[in-house]
Amino acid sequence: EADHLFRILKQLKEQGKTIVLITHKLREIMAITDTVSVMRQGTMVATRETRKTTVEELAELMVGRRVLLRVEKGEAEAGGVKLAVKNLTVKDSRGVTMVDDISFDVRAGEIVGIAGVAGNGQSEMLEAISGIRRAVSGSVMLDGKPIDLTGAADPGELRDRG
Repeated sequence: EADHLFRILKQLKEQGKTIVLITHKLREIMAITDTVSVMRQGTMVATRETRKTTVEELAELMVGRRVLLRVEKGEAEAGGVKLAVKNLTVKDSRGVTMVDDISFDVRAGEIVGIAGVAGNGQSEMLEAISGIRRAVSGSVMLDGKPIDLTGAADPGELRDRG
């Protein structure tokens, strides 16, 4: 998506159009802009020629202090399975299948990312996993105990379970 947007913005620039791009994504700023201004708490704190600045400098200007953009970390040791999602299928309120037979595990000490453009089943998946949306089929286990997939689960109970 971003690459497509960048191509369009470059075409507009070549046509002599003026573009104001507002984003917190510094790599996008570095890739597409000629000049970058940084706002912090409603005030313009700096303006730089993009080619004469760095992501690190911009991050520092944005938050008002030095920012570590890279963190050295060792190999993570994941623990036992905390969340097990098996063959989950979920429909939206219109009856359209939004999640179709997905399975994954999340282990203690692990972060799992679910990427996708809005409207592609992420919300329905999370609502089913949390027990507040009925699942068509599948199972979800939290710490080895089943989560009610009828849509009648108490979110407070799940929160208490971790």
